[in-house]
Amino acid sequence: MAPRARAARAASMAGNGTPMAGNPAVTGGPAVAGPADSAARPRLTRQKVLRAALEFADANGLAALSMHKLGAELGVQGMSLYSHVASKDALLDGIVEAMTSEAEIPPADGMDWRDALRHLAREIRAMILRHPAAAPLLVRRPVMPTRRLEQVDAYRTLLVREGFTEDRALDVLRTVYVYAHGYALAEACFTRCAECGPWPGDELSQMRRVTQMVPRDAPDHLLRLAMLFCGRCDMDDQFNLGIELMIRGLDCKSGEPGC
Repeated sequence: MAPRARAARAASMAGNGTPMAGNPAVTGGPAVAGPADSAARPRLTRQKVLRAALEFADANGLAALSMHKLGAELGVQGMSLYSHVASKDALLDGIVEAMTSEAEIPPADGMDWRDALRHLAREIRAMILRHPAAAPLLVRRPVMPTRRLEQVDAYRTLLVREGFTEDRALDVLRTVYVYAHGYALAEACFTRCAECGPWPGDELSQMRRVTQMVPRDAPDHLLRLAMLFCGRCDMDDQFNLGIELMIRGLDCKSGEPGC
């Protein structure tokens, strides 16, 4: 055996005299993946796949999402994702699951029910505005993930403890959920959409945005109304107004002055 061949063989021998896997000088074939190659591959879980899908939608929009593109983001073949999600529809349902995993549970100590409802509504709105591209799935996909049910259960318990019947507590929670989702989705669509950018802060830019929304043949007084209605809205104040009106309606006794 030639000296160079002997050196190659010796370098490839393990302590027990067995040739090391993946040495083409010994095996005569292609290198076999060793532990280092396996460690380089991402260890995927269902949760990682769903979170990556949500982040992809945040960055690129839902329309751009595909199993192939998501696999490329994760450094794997798109087909390998099917071991974690059964289909594209299951992936979309999973994005809802990933969003609602951020749902906060109210503290166990005695939070006033009014403050609890304010907190719930604002938390829902904040979650939607963090994920405006994916948020429409919250009302398009017929799923109710476990984390959301846990949140509803916690708020129901709080309201019952504060004197609400269970049926009334669930009525109230449905109202808050629908209000917060509807308001925040409309806000995300009209003031934070990816195509048009965030709602401008200066009046001139607002005027330009509104004139693009209104028909060209709209009378001047309606154009002015559109500017007042759309352009001069503080979305935070408007959202809080809706919450306070709901709470006032729940808190107000029949016949009380001002109710």
